Amino acid sequence: MARVLVTPDLHLPFHHTDALDFLKAVKRKYKPNMFVNIGDFEDWHSISFHDHDPDGLSAGEELKALRKAAKPFYKEFPNMHVCTSNHGSLPLRRAFKFGLPKELIKSYNDMLQAPKSWVWADQWEIDGVIYEHGEGFSGAGGALKAAEQNMQSTVIGHLHSWAGIQFSANSKHLIFGFNTGCLINREEYAFEYAKKIKRKPILGCAIIDEGIPMFVPMTLLSSGRWSKKI
Repeated sequence: MARVLVTPDLHLPFHHTDALDFLKAVKRKYKPNMFVNIGDFEDWHSISFHDHDPDGLSAGEELKALRKAAKPFYKEFPNMHVCTSNHGSLPLRRAFKFGLPKELIKSYNDMLQAPKSWVWADQWEIDGVIYEHGEGFSGAGGALKAAEQNMQSTVIGHLHSWAGIQFSANSKHLIFGFNTGCLINREEYAFEYAKKIKRKPILGCAIIDEGIPMFVPMTLLSSGRWSKKI
């Protein structure tokens, strides 16, 4: 049975300044032995299908910044199961839109200069719990809907403004839906679209200990004490 640390949506290079320090502190405290990134590790604002900031980074500049930002995460988490996601797959989706064959496209590892021990899949299953990004789900009950459709406990990201665990049971089974929140910097121009939305991102991550879920809100270990940093 595994103790899994789930790193949430980071959207590099537009992640929260303290994201890595926070994840390091969580890793020290809970001593996980498996690691899952729930998707949207990278943002790719510059090649989004939505409007992008003309004063922002070009695609080449964003890739350079992304690779630089990713390096300390590779060092801290040398082995990672990564969920494919709507932002992470943008280079592949752009290539598909313009008719480029798969043979011309780099792998995620090559694009991001990630170690070979970082592996990508649409979905992972560990100790009977499914991990996937969560496209197609929305709102406070999105994670539980994903679990009910999978008919087993499910962890998702994708929904920045929701975090935590909901359970559903019948006479024979108990399952949970778990949204991990995110670790973005909402002040970055990449999230300008959400400036006027009242509900703000929830910062934190997830621990699944032998199938038992726990949400860890963003905190930093400072002077030997935990203090909230939201």
